[in-house]
Amino acid sequence: MVLSTVLPGLVLLGVVIFVHELGHFLAAKWRGVTVIKFSLGMGPEMLGFTAGGTRYCLSWIPLGGFVQMAGDSPGDDGSMPGGGQREFLSHHWFGRVIIAVAGPAANLVTAYVVMVVMCLHGVTLPDFPNLVGTLDSGTAAWRAGLRPGDRITALSGRSVRTWHDLEDAAGRRDRGTPLAFSIARNGLPVLVQVPAGESRAVLGDLAPESSPAIVGTVATGMPAYRAGVQDGDRILSVDGVTVQRFEEIGPRLRGKVDRPVRLVLQRGGKSFEITVSPISADGSRGSQHAVIGVEPPRGMTWVQTFTPLEAVRAGFTGTVGLVSTVYEGMWLTVSRPVYYRDYVGGPIFIGQMARDSARKGLDNFLYLLAMINLAIMAFNLLPMPLLDGGHIVLAVLEALRHRALSARAYINFQKVGLVLVGTLFVLILSKDIVRPFQRMRALDRAPRETTTVAPAPH
Repeated sequence: MVLSTVLPGLVLLGVVIFVHELGHFLAAKWRGVTVIKFSLGMGPEMLGFTAGGTRYCLSWIPLGGFVQMAGDSPGDDGSMPGGGQREFLSHHWFGRVIIAVAGPAANLVTAYVVMVVMCLHGVTLPDFPNLVGTLDSGTAAWRAGLRPGDRITALSGRSVRTWHDLEDAAGRRDRGTPLAFSIARNGLPVLVQVPAGESRAVLGDLAPESSPAIVGTVATGMPAYRAGVQDGDRILSVDGVTVQRFEEIGPRLRGKVDRPVRLVLQRGGKSFEITVSPISADGSRGSQHAVIGVEPPRGMTWVQTFTPLEAVRAGFTGTVGLVSTVYEGMWLTVSRPVYYRDYVGGPIFIGQMARDSARKGLDNFLYLLAMINLAIMAFNLLPMPLLDGGHIVLAVLEALRHRALSARAYINFQKVGLVLVGTLFVLILSKDIVRPFQRMRALDRAPRETTTVAPAPH
């Protein structure tokens, strides 16, 4: 049990850290800078070996890694290294930029490769029964003769067993031909003919029958997680309005960002009420799209596969999209630190996400691996001391000044970085440690603080 919970996180963090440090290592070797030590992990050495003058080791604390290069810090006497091009700080400024950029660049390349592998493996997507969902009487589909609850068994001669089959059949049809729906309604076969001119409108009106308002997954760290919602809970009402289907939850949350919302849940045959504060789905101020971090149960699925060429293209598009998402998230964290402090996590949080994604399937785990690689890339490129971005700033500053920084200036710069990065690390790690206890407290409190509540009338 412990292994299945911890192992995905260790694998994910291990890959991300290894490729990052490998990027620095290879760039340093290429530029002729002496590498003293390559460590995966921090703290005391667990095991290792020496080859080619470099010590390769695995250390006990799996919270990072490092590449120690000759001359990468001022000497004990406060002087800057003067060993020439084989020492990092006395190396040419452009070479130092290459070495610093190589780590984040390795994460970027890895993320792209992982996205391509994910596409080649196949992406699991949700599917639904071939039952027509809610349909208003004024729609083109209603006028054509389709009704809610109809089971579509074929479309224009193509067999339909799931909703994906229907969408696939609709995509393969000849655009200029009429549609013929074969339907089972109340145990009787029905044929619905749709003229070619109305086919697009009819198909656009159709949606699958939605799933019951049962929580399949609670996203770690999200409002529902902190409020004590569990997998398997049935949501009976949202702010006094009864919900029957999962798809009704989103509209009931609309316009309620940062506002307390009362949920009536059913768990183990008992009903109780909790309060949750939704957040903005896209992080923008004034957004009406509110989310609490719950997903429906994973029922029917289908796997989208790609040819190698399609995977290369889709991997590029997906990587670009993830880069945009990561930087948007970083901007929100910087611009609204108080609001988003609960959604920032460190190694424990990443481990929880890795565990949850691994349970959903390899494609989900690979997607998270790509995203964490890009998050590490973006974070390390920040122009802060101790980070790769800080080394880049110092190297460029040296190029502009046409002379190296003094040992005192360099040491002071690193001290500032140590305070900033150390403070940030403590805050993130403390949030990592506190989050599970907040979750346990919410789970213990929710059923006990309320009495049994009947579903609210519509």
